[in-house]
Amino acid sequence: MIEVEIKAKIENPKYEIEKLDKLGAKYSHTERQHDIYFNAPDKDYKKTDEALRIRKIPKNDTEFEKILTYKGPKLNDISKTRKEIEVEISSITKMTEILENLGFKKAATVDKIRRIFTYENYTITIDKLEKLGTYMEIEDVVTEDANIDEICDNIMEIFKKLDITDNFERTSYLELLEENKE
Repeated sequence: MIEVEIKAKIENPKYEIEKLDKLGAKYSHTERQHDIYFNAPDKDYKKTDEALRIRKIPKNDTEFEKILTYKGPKLNDISKTRKEIEVEISSITKMTEILENLGFKKAATVDKIRRIFTYENYTITIDKLEKLGTYMEIEDVVTEDANIDEICDNIMEIFKKLDITDNFERTSYLELLEENKE
């Protein structure tokens, strides 16, 4: 699958949520996501623009969804569009142990609170990250033969409807956190 995604930094999430409501976006739920990123033993994912992570998301009060995700390099210069492959795993500890035994190293962790909305066939999220602030992401998940430029244009139209015309960011949260350390 291909994840076509554009994000922008926002200053007033409450105001943006009001605009989403007026647009007709439907609130789905809020979740706390914990991501552990890994770097490969044979290449630097910073240089190849790839990512490998384990994400932990609460299913309910006692259970968690655990997902291993590979993200390929960005496919265009406008968005964060990339090939994405995901598989659910049963144990973060055991998957981490497998990766480390294969030579992968933990690179960083990213924690965020994500509010999730739907609008037409798009997922819109408002992500709050402690050291980075708040961002809105609009994404569509499509097949590899989809017209990515057209989808990016459609996403930008939604941002325009929300009066968001600047502060767009192609850099991943992981990269932003690493830049923020320096």
